[in-house]
Amino acid sequence: MKKLFYFLIVLFFTFILISCTNIPNDENNEAIDPPISHEDNDNSAEEDTNEEEDNEEEKEEVEETEFIQYKNLSLSDNEIPFSINAGVKWRTSVDHLFEFDIWEVKRNEETPQMIFFYAASYEQLLEEVEKHRDSPILKYARNFDVRWDYIINIYNEKYFEDYILLFYYKFEGNISENYVYSVEVKDNTLTLNVNRFEGMLTANSYWLEVVTLRKEDVANVNEYNVEVRTITKLTTSMTVYINQESMRDVYLKGLTKEDFNGLDNVKSVELWTWSLNVDIIFNEKLTDERLEEILNLLEESENVSSIGYTSNQKIRVSVNNKLFDEVMGKTLTVSDLLGEEIAKNNNYTLEILDFTPIAFVKIEMEKHGKTYYDAMKKQLDELALPFIRK
Repeated sequence: MKKLFYFLIVLFFTFILISCTNIPNDENNEAIDPPISHEDNDNSAEEDTNEEEDNEEEKEEVEETEFIQYKNLSLSDNEIPFSINAGVKWRTSVDHLFEFDIWEVKRNEETPQMIFFYAASYEQLLEEVEKHRDSPILKYARNFDVRWDYIINIYNEKYFEDYILLFYYKFEGNISENYVYSVEVKDNTLTLNVNRFEGMLTANSYWLEVVTLRKEDVANVNEYNVEVRTITKLTTSMTVYINQESMRDVYLKGLTKEDFNGLDNVKSVELWTWSLNVDIIFNEKLTDERLEEILNLLEESENVSSIGYTSNQKIRVSVNNKLFDEVMGKTLTVSDLLGEEIAKNNNYTLEILDFTPIAFVKIEMEKHGKTYYDAMKKQLDELALPFIRK
């Protein structure tokens, strides 16, 4: 069983590495369109046409909204067509995520574990392949020699009559998807814009893109750059934490939108507090019928927020925040939860669990995006609300 388990683990990560690669298949020395590293890639020309129509409809729909964050961050007038399948399909951007925030930008050598080069001729491609063939960062990509040979076979002398090639390889210590978003040319400078999502699953992965450009679109270019941008969906909210000095008041009184008067772009606020938990312990095991009666009483009690673990010997209960002082002072009693008659007539013990008060507020924003997030953060600093932890 152990050997089978290890085999399955190896098989899983091998699949991950293979699926992170995007090179056209080689059939009779022709480049065809089977890329698999982007969700929006297609398998047929007919589907490509349908996708373009769908994308146009999607863009029209989104452009009716007021805020399209990436439009403010991308120099769309400078974008040129590119292909990620050797010239079969062309685009000016990949709307893998149509609206996004850019949180970090690394340019050229600032990006570790990366190989980036351009080739304007077949001879230049051969030189670059030999230069990088034994690069240490390729050691996690199994059989990359085969991929190098595949590239110099597909992108041959005939290919370079009309096109140039950009090569991008990135090794990640986790599964952080990388994809080509756009190619920009401004004056004599070309920039390959690669978007990446910060990975959550810890597993090595690599991302390979071979980008095709038309020679006439880069005729005046003499400088080639790559920018790797860590992106997320548009930011819709901000979380702020309550300081210890204000904790008691927040537990007892709560917080509303009015407590944030003076702060712009607030749609709503939602307070979260760590629950006040106690255990009601039965000194004698209860019958199922008696347990049901006790549970009904707890559900009807205004001092009970929720009921957790339940057995015939113990019930865990979260109590209302208004009992903050009683919990912190260890003065809460069974009668506060079940009433005096029940407490007198039954042999119960109340155990107040150790508790450190924690509270934070989620502020939903009317307008979304990092620009508005940063503006709200700056304004919060200026307002210096007394209950917000610095």
